[in-house]
Amino acid sequence: MTLFQENASTPRAISASVTLPQAIRPMLARLARGPFDSAEHIFELKWDGIRALLFIEDGRVRIQGRDLQDLTHLFPELANAAKYVRADNTVFDGELVCFDDDGHPSFEQLQRRMRRRASGRVVRTPAVHFVAFDVLYIRGKPVMDEPLDFRKLLLENILEPGKTIQPSEFIEGDGIALYDATGKHGLEGIMAKEKSSAYYPGKRSPSWHKIKRVRECDFIVGGYTFGGKRREPFASLLLGLYDGNQRLSYVGKVETGFTPAETKRIYGEMEALVTPESPFETIPYIPRFMYWCRPEMVARVSYGEFSYDGQLRFPVYMHSRHDAPPADCKLEDAPGWPSILPVG
Repeated sequence: MTLFQENASTPRAISASVTLPQAIRPMLARLARGPFDSAEHIFELKWDGIRALLFIEDGRVRIQGRDLQDLTHLFPELANAAKYVRADNTVFDGELVCFDDDGHPSFEQLQRRMRRRASGRVVRTPAVHFVAFDVLYIRGKPVMDEPLDFRKLLLENILEPGKTIQPSEFIEGDGIALYDATGKHGLEGIMAKEKSSAYYPGKRSPSWHKIKRVRECDFIVGGYTFGGKRREPFASLLLGLYDGNQRLSYVGKVETGFTPAETKRIYGEMEALVTPESPFETIPYIPRFMYWCRPEMVARVSYGEFSYDGQLRFPVYMHSRHDAPPADCKLEDAPGWPSILPVG
């Protein structure tokens, strides 16, 4: 028996087996400095979700997380995904994704879903979709040693786009154009993968690259946390932006990116701004010893995005902005500020 008896256009047949492993560690990508074009690569979206493997075993769905934990019970709406797959005993690699009203992947929506689930209830909203970008087993037969372009063809042959599951679309060669297009829609970035690459479970392969879009913004420093046992005079800067009513909203803290010289200089400036009153409209809960500062210092910070509740993700300090008026640091101008949150 062959894998695709019904499809003579498939380049070659793969004989079938009947067993699947209990767990598979997903292959990981390396970070690239920027987008590029290459005839040897395929390019696809970097889906902003939760990495997962989806097992179809005897018509039943099992979902495994990157840490090998069983996630099946968290996403009951994916129980019917098997009906869109033309081969049993199959394993897909992909991403659990929520989409916003514009059809864009939204990590904020996914976070909202997971926080609701933390209450102990069975949660089905916002709806989660599984986006498959690779196939590792088909009918119990491993295909991980096959080149990626062939695995993509297999994926297209066995997976029919459905209500809860879909294959990841990709293009060949034009990485820069795809990266630029994702930027216009505020998406996180793209993946670049060598067409000839095999799949190496648990390995961070040089054949796969993630090309992330980094946002930058000027933030007001409203305080800092005490360094504690660290030798540095502070552990993090507390950041804020003004809303439309000139109220300073806390948006998170930045802990990385400081050189020793910069740390010393910043601390000297903040000491002169220390005040007993918090400048933030709502005092943030931070389980560390804090000092408040008058909102007169501005720092340029890079970050990946905002969480659904308006907190910075992956912030990195870049430099001070003595030329930027604090009054110009506004929520409405922050790239990626969640549309579901008010700015005033």
